[in-house]
Amino acid sequence: MKPIRILSVLLSLLVLSGCTFPSGDDLLAAPKPSTNYQTLQAELEKQIASGISYTAPAEGENRSAIQLVDLDSDGVEEAISFFRGSSSATSNEFEIYVYRKQEDQYVCTGSIEGTGTAIQSVDFPVITPDGRRGMVVTWRLASDGTGALTMCDFDSDCTPGVLLETEYSAMELTDMTGDGAKDLLLMTTAPDGKRVARLYQYGDGSLMMVGEAATSAETVSVERVQTGHVLDDYTAVFAEEKMASGVGLTTDIFVFSGQTLLNLALDGEDSITRSTYRPVSVYASDINSDGVTELPRAVLMAGYSDAASSDAVFMLDWYAYSVDEPPTLVMTTYQNISDAWSLLIDPAWHDRITAVKTADSGLSAVTFSEYVGRGGQIPLFTIYCATGSNRDYYAGRTDLLQLGQTAQAVYFARIADQASQSSLQISEEEIKNRFSLVKQDWNN
Repeated sequence: MKPIRILSVLLSLLVLSGCTFPSGDDLLAAPKPSTNYQTLQAELEKQIASGISYTAPAEGENRSAIQLVDLDSDGVEEAISFFRGSSSATSNEFEIYVYRKQEDQYVCTGSIEGTGTAIQSVDFPVITPDGRRGMVVTWRLASDGTGALTMCDFDSDCTPGVLLETEYSAMELTDMTGDGAKDLLLMTTAPDGKRVARLYQYGDGSLMMVGEAATSAETVSVERVQTGHVLDDYTAVFAEEKMASGVGLTTDIFVFSGQTLLNLALDGEDSITRSTYRPVSVYASDINSDGVTELPRAVLMAGYSDAASSDAVFMLDWYAYSVDEPPTLVMTTYQNISDAWSLLIDPAWHDRITAVKTADSGLSAVTFSEYVGRGGQIPLFTIYCATGSNRDYYAGRTDLLQLGQTAQAVYFARIADQASQSSLQISEEEIKNRFSLVKQDWNN
């Protein structure tokens, strides 16, 4: 049984649209809802009559105005309904009501309130090892990237109790402490103005802060937060952050180790080797599908010397991080972000290969060459991406090395005539094996 679901389509039509059932012997007449749902409908209509209207979370997996959740793990689902003020004066005021089934009735056990421009999202995380759920509501505010958050637990009668109310810039619900229940990681601003991450764990009816860690300097906003793993099987939260300069990304890596919240991007004797800044906007990813999330570092390809130049071309060295050891290089790739493809770079090529990008009328190309110094190059092969009206023409060319296609693009390659002059020459089959379409979301 799914832990969270919405009411039936019938109840949605009945409640959300205010429709009434037709009478008579019309064969198309809808059946009456069950007694249980009729009693819930009656309770909800009382709330509507008080001057509020239905609303729903704007984002996340749970976007219904009425949701069914087994909050206390007893096999019976409670109903949670979302309302906002129906007048211009009260439209920023929200109420969330909880209803528990008692025999054939739904009884309101309590509610929580909040203010904002919208309910951003709602989650019902398992907060105890025995399966009891809490509720985390985020509120959209009319400000620059900061939101508000309310976290609740429920007593034995499923009455909601507020555990935490705070502003935040990013959050993640995941089990970082290893007890089988979800913890709350918040990124927020401390009273001294510094941005920090705080880890909260639920226990004995309260939410306790069990760790705090600094975030990287000169970051201004969080682009994405995801849960993954670092080496030694530590659960980690990866927070991708935009820099104040507007160029590139930094990733903070939070783990809970030794009863301490650590940021692996900062903690360590040599912070330079742990730096996660890169001037290209590529997210962390499990690049080699080994269960560990790796971080990319941008490396100028041979022949390029100015990283700030608009013409600079980078490879990405992907590193796996560890709590106790320096980051480990696992592979190198060339990522074409705009055309969504990747090429595995052989370690022997690392300081010897370079690339040049070109684009013209729906056909973009990257030519890889051996760099032989003083600007000299031996072309090896070119990878093309055709997105224009001629892509079907290119897909049908048998003299080209076909690499793959999507609904929007065709990818193919051609080995250069001069490639035989280089010790880095590779076969068509090797190009195929090293090429892949990007399957994750890149930050363009």
